[in-house]
Amino acid sequence: MHELTLAMTIVDMVVEEAERSNAGTVQEIELEVGVLSGVNADALEFALSLAMRNTVLENAFVLIVQTKGSGRCNQCDRVFAMTEIWTTCPGCNMPAGEILSGDAMRIVSLVVNDQEEIDSFALK
Repeated sequence: MHELTLAMTIVDMVVEEAERSNAGTVQEIELEVGVLSGVNADALEFALSLAMRNTVLENAFVLIVQTKGSGRCNQCDRVFAMTEIWTTCPGCNMPAGEILSGDAMRIVSLVVNDQEEIDSFALK
């Protein structure tokens, strides 16, 4: 279950950012998970619930947004939606030569409480 390893890495990154920002707690974390990333969003959410225990994220709301996939055919240059990594071009039935979107996972934003006010910021 590589989602647990990903969850632990996400928690480590967020804890480091929260410390750097002098945040008391993290109220919310937003993640984007591409449909072609190989990450199961439900399994990641469960793994995060375990990895966040006893950290500044312990009571944080987790929002996982699943992004759509798209690719370009090297044969006919058509851009099309992809639901899995081996989706073939609807125009010529060749495999996608290039994945354009949907193959990444990223931390989009955090909402933190710095003991005085709640701030929101995006991680790049």
